[in-house]
Amino acid sequence: MKYLSDDAFRLFLSVTTGGAAGLWTIHDAVFLWRLRADRPDRSEAPLVADKRFGYGIGIVVGLVGVIGTLRFNGVL
Repeated sequence: MKYLSDDAFRLFLSVTTGGAAGLWTIHDAVFLWRLRADRPDRSEAPLVADKRFGYGIGIVVGLVGVIGTLRFNGVL
């Protein structure tokens, strides 16, 4: 019976984690970019501000995941 090597398992985890974090970052960046042109009226302004904040936090979380993956692999 063959087992998965440590290097292959590390690569799998890195691609999975870094890939998910990278996609998360791109997703939130695109949504934030689309939201930049939205000029809400007074009743919708808090909702748009909350969306901007949420997408900004999503970008930060995604970047932490990508940077953490790169540091784990010794790239940074």
